[in-house]
Amino acid sequence: MYLAALRLQHFRNYQELDLTFSPGLNIVYGENAQGKTNLLEAIYFLATGKSHRTSRDQELIRQGHSELRVEARVVRQTGELTLALRYGLDTRKSLRINGIPEKRIASLVGKLAVVFFSPDDLQLIKGAPAGRRRFLDIELSQVSPTYLHHLQVYLRALQQRNALLRQAAERGLSPGLLETWDEQIVHAGAEILLRRQAAVRRLGALAADYHRRLSSGREELTLRYLSTVGDLPEALSQEALAAVRDRFRERLERLRREEMARGTTLVGPHRDDLLFHINGQEARLYASQGQQRTAVLALKLAEIQFMREIIGEAPVLLLDDVMSELDPGRRNYLLQAVETGVQTFISCTDAADLMIRRWPAEYRLFRVQSGQVF
Repeated sequence: MYLAALRLQHFRNYQELDLTFSPGLNIVYGENAQGKTNLLEAIYFLATGKSHRTSRDQELIRQGHSELRVEARVVRQTGELTLALRYGLDTRKSLRINGIPEKRIASLVGKLAVVFFSPDDLQLIKGAPAGRRRFLDIELSQVSPTYLHHLQVYLRALQQRNALLRQAAERGLSPGLLETWDEQIVHAGAEILLRRQAAVRRLGALAADYHRRLSSGREELTLRYLSTVGDLPEALSQEALAAVRDRFRERLERLRREEMARGTTLVGPHRDDLLFHINGQEARLYASQGQQRTAVLALKLAEIQFMREIIGEAPVLLLDDVMSELDPGRRNYLLQAVETGVQTFISCTDAADLMIRRWPAEYRLFRVQSGQVF
């Protein structure tokens, strides 16, 4: 899979932009605040329907304009497809795939699979649990439409349930009114929990292997999914789903009074966490900054392989100014690991800073200055 062409209109500081890319390495360089990150953000926006930097889509529209467009030509093993995403201040997002209007923006997810690595990801281990849950949701949504469906159902039901709980906290509420939403979050939540558990198990095995090589065999990385519902079965099966749903219901019933008093749902996938351990110790508390960076790098490399195993082809890798955050050893390992078969976009201030010993056969250089690309 690779991004063959990209067209932007009124996206961030770009007025108009029309580019074609190498299926191998693409280096986007220039001074800070010129638009390098904006270019990678546009690719991510087209892949997921969201920005990695803001939840306010209106911030993506170039100042003085009322709408933006992002279009692309994507080459996959099954053939080429075109994606066109449009968003305006007065209109909702609209999507066309191969020129055909789509009713749901979610149809976009997975058409162009990406792994995004930015300096913010180096905070993944020691940051808040919400960032780790978001990482899992984005990863799984891109490779599994079923997961994305269950996630959307769960979040809608959770929003309604929390609204009822806030009413209960303010003026009382019959517990029976919650039962409909209980069942929705229990059924969708169990699917999410077991699919996250399976993903963490496979990602953990892949990341451990990369981490072992990065640390020259001195360190062992392990990942563990920590659920508020309790210990989860290893396999995804109807029996496992039934067991998790029963346990989820029990936890909700046990916490009913506390939830009504506090006005929020206290158990479920939205409260879970992903734990990193290095040599048996929790990385968030005991690992050095260098160890944490090695663990995140191993996780990102594991992401690529994980997605390749599921969808049958490698995702596009977006490295946004992350090379300057890595020492030469980690930097070279990353470049060697993705050199074959992975279209890669790297943003940096100077292409020479990459210290690449030899350019791969297929590469392109793009210099960015004041919203222009040369």
